Amino acid sequence: MQQEYKEAMEKISLSDSDKKRILANVKKACEESEEKVISMDEFKKRPRFSARQKGMAAAVAVLVVAITAVVSKGFFGGKLKKQPKQGEIVASSDEEEWQELDSIEAIAKETDCRTYKLGNVSKSYRVKKVEVKKKAKHVKITYRNKKKKDKILFEYKEEENAPDVINQFTEKNELKKEKVDDSEVTMYGDEKCDAMTWQKESCTFAVKMSTACSTDKAKKIVSGTKEENKPDKDTDAKVKKDEKHIASNAVGWSGKESESDDKERRRVLRKIYDMYGFRVTVEDPARKVIYKVVDDFESFSFHYDELSELENQRIVGYAGVDGCPSGVLDGFEKMQDIEVNGLTITWYQNKKDESLFYFMKRKVAISLLIKDWSGENTESMLSGLISVIRISLDAAHDDKGDNSSSDSENNSDKNTDNDDAEPTDNADNTSNNESVEAYRQAAQDIQYAVADGSLKKLSSYIRFPLSIKGLGVTVSSAKEFQALDSSKIFTGEWVDAVVSYDTGKIKSSTKSFTMGDSSRKLVCQIKNDSVVITELHVNSDEVQPDTEPTDSPSEE
Repeated sequence: MQQEYKEAMEKISLSDSDKKRILANVKKACEESEEKVISMDEFKKRPRFSARQKGMAAAVAVLVVAITAVVSKGFFGGKLKKQPKQGEIVASSDEEEWQELDSIEAIAKETDCRTYKLGNVSKSYRVKKVEVKKKAKHVKITYRNKKKKDKILFEYKEEENAPDVINQFTEKNELKKEKVDDSEVTMYGDEKCDAMTWQKESCTFAVKMSTACSTDKAKKIVSGTKEENKPDKDTDAKVKKDEKHIASNAVGWSGKESESDDKERRRVLRKIYDMYGFRVTVEDPARKVIYKVVDDFESFSFHYDELSELENQRIVGYAGVDGCPSGVLDGFEKMQDIEVNGLTITWYQNKKDESLFYFMKRKVAISLLIKDWSGENTESMLSGLISVIRISLDAAHDDKGDNSSSDSENNSDKNTDNDDAEPTDNADNTSNNESVEAYRQAAQDIQYAVADGSLKKLSSYIRFPLSIKGLGVTVSSAKEFQALDSSKIFTGEWVDAVVSYDTGKIKSSTKSFTMGDSSRKLVCQIKNDSVVITELHVNSDEVQPDTEPTDSPSEE
């Protein structure tokens, strides 16, 4: 019998230790049964079952108990899986699970899903939860009003007529259908709307509200659902983009700098003024202005989007007593000298077609680096850049544009730093005198250009576009202006009227002045220490009341 059980045990997939234990129990049961048979003979009564039968029954009982214990401990392939009930739907193991994100902004950063928001909900509603299925491009955003304990579930999936979005409302009462913008919105509810679905831009949208609202308010929620501009996934993508639009020789700049706040701006300008007695500021319409100190030079960068050719380019400048920081000129070769607004500007280029423009203005050496410039209308481009660069010899560092800077130049006692009051007065007087001389010299240079009958020289002072009264034409660039018939402009009467203007009338407070008479004249403005021509009248019948300079700011 032991051999029979041994063979049976070998057929069962058990561990060696379990087999030995069960076999030992069977052997013991057999021995006990034999003892019982001997004792039974003493009573001279034949037992109902033979010793062999009793032994086999005992062994089977032990074997059943052992196998049950082994199975319960998971020896046959681990724990038993729960079997589904009949009719129960079991989700596929491949079904994508919802993943929770930290914020709405994370949708664009961490997934390929579009980012939509509910724009026309009360500000008291805050984003409570953001969930996505990345592969399915399915997004759920839960808004919550803490005070009212209301919730709004906003859901969208990048699939037309997505059944898992639409079919969730099949048991609800369809309230009405409304046309909102280009979408047909299906609203659900009884008297008011508490849910709705619609299609837009190849997406299926749904909104569920814990508190029902009017259909008008529901329409407003739908109309305010807009797609957000998707930022680059790489958090440094914008920085890398800026790096591509900054000149390679921009010493001290990486392209990763952030726009300077007022505190940083004042710190840099104060340090430069303390070293050299001047400071350079960049004014409107320049934007994203950054200031720093590079190798004892004041350095600044800005964007100038007034010209489409310069859009998204970061222009880097350096200002010092002479030259520019070491390394800036490496690889550049001189192209030509250009006359712009009375300044001689030297144009350099390198093999990458990057440009560097160098000039002296009010005894300050300025270098401008431009990553990409086509070379067309260079004079006009430079005139625009020069117009936003302001050189000041006063000690105030909190001016905000032309008006406040003018005040700081003429009211030195308003400086915030009392310790610099006395030297500031001297600096202001010197600044005013130098400014007046520069303005008068620029006006005389314009008169020389008129006397020479040179459209090219005159164009370097013009702010384009320029409307020429009397000829009925408008020119948008220096190239167009130089292509005009000079004989129609430089008539004897017109030249005499302009060159006879007394430049001594120009004062430090002058904002605009007119050279000429009522019908033949040039109207000039002083902006950011530069003189620019804003109007040109040739044989016009229009009468001007006076040609005296005006201290009031002129309209642009």
